[in-house]
Amino acid sequence: MRLKSTSLNSNRALAAILCVYIALALAYSFADRLKYGPDEPAHFIYIRSLATGFTPPPIANTETHSEASTSSHEGHQPPLYYALMAVPFAVLKAIGTESDTIWRILRLLNIAFGAVWIYFVYRLSLAYFKESNEQSVKHSLATTAFVALIPTSSYMAGVVNNDILIAMLFTWALIPILALFKTGNMSIRSAAFAGLLIGLAILAKAQGLLLIPMLLLAGFLSCRRAKYVNAAALARSIVTALAVIVITSGWWFARCMAIYGTVMPHSLVNPVLNGSMLTLIFFPLEAVRMIWAMTQSFFSYFWLPYWLVKDRLPYQPYATTLSILGAVLFVGLVMRLKRNGDADRRSLCFMMLAPVAVFASWVRYVLVVDCGANLQGRLLLPVAAVIGIATLIGFDGWFRNSKAGKTCLIAVGVIMICANIFVLWSTLVLRMA
Repeated sequence: MRLKSTSLNSNRALAAILCVYIALALAYSFADRLKYGPDEPAHFIYIRSLATGFTPPPIANTETHSEASTSSHEGHQPPLYYALMAVPFAVLKAIGTESDTIWRILRLLNIAFGAVWIYFVYRLSLAYFKESNEQSVKHSLATTAFVALIPTSSYMAGVVNNDILIAMLFTWALIPILALFKTGNMSIRSAAFAGLLIGLAILAKAQGLLLIPMLLLAGFLSCRRAKYVNAAALARSIVTALAVIVITSGWWFARCMAIYGTVMPHSLVNPVLNGSMLTLIFFPLEAVRMIWAMTQSFFSYFWLPYWLVKDRLPYQPYATTLSILGAVLFVGLVMRLKRNGDADRRSLCFMMLAPVAVFASWVRYVLVVDCGANLQGRLLLPVAAVIGIATLIGFDGWFRNSKAGKTCLIAVGVIMICANIFVLWSTLVLRMA
């Protein structure tokens, strides 16, 4: 009876979190001016091109600020998100719906991806914490609420973009990868499904490629932990997953090679460095300062859609506060993991490789491809669940008393709700200006 009551309460709590997230995304969707979301015209052009011409648009080498263009600087992106959105676009266009109305409806449809993503944040949290443990269910709900209340997460769900779809698929794919790491087992059927998720994630955004080394590393480490007893069976499963990945997404890279002469074409090329990243070796202090400044900017734009509040929130105090909070949480995380063994240190360290990989790939992209990506904190959304888990454990590390920890988490939740209200107010002010 107690387990049923716990399950019922957790389902209600999850439903409440989803409702709050959807409400915030709806508020952002209507508060933000149509066509003013990040790269929104470029995404819209891609959708329109697939819906009307059944082909991705030509790649523009300058930013596309108007839907009047036929080319798009998002034209290099994999097509899954745009293909999914092209279906309602085509239907609405066929019945004579105006372009702005179609745009508004596409924004609303994107919120559905966001809601599913938040659900999989909860599932991944349960996969990390022990699912049968009542306290772990509460931790999973707290992690889910934390991610749902990050202003950038609900804002991005309310505008037209492919970041929410990759966040959903990336988070979902991490669940079987984590299960493989924990158990050391993966059936052929599970491997094929994991491969499908990874392949779809890659077709949503190239970030999905980072899931392949995560899968391989999970297989290797779990096999090594078992002293290679199940090596043959695990190898068959991994090969199955890789085959499904190639079948699902390989055609896109073959197409890019045939058309552009490279498997990963770029639209905007404006690197920080004129040469190779190896040049940083000769200027270590300057490299550290530059990467630190980039990192502050990256995380500042992850927590808030800062361009909406920059006139009311000074950047340096905001970025410095985030840096201090990050350091405090890191110390709390270390203390919590050292204090006792009920936190799964090994699994957490493995999962943290995902945000590290996202960060490393972002640094490389900014330095050698496009410095404009410096402000794309939304690239962390696919690993927001892992960041949320680490943040929760970091908070827990500072409080031996569970009541004090609970009070602190409630206070954090209130602050995050206030942050959303502040961003919404700033967005409305911009709209009326």
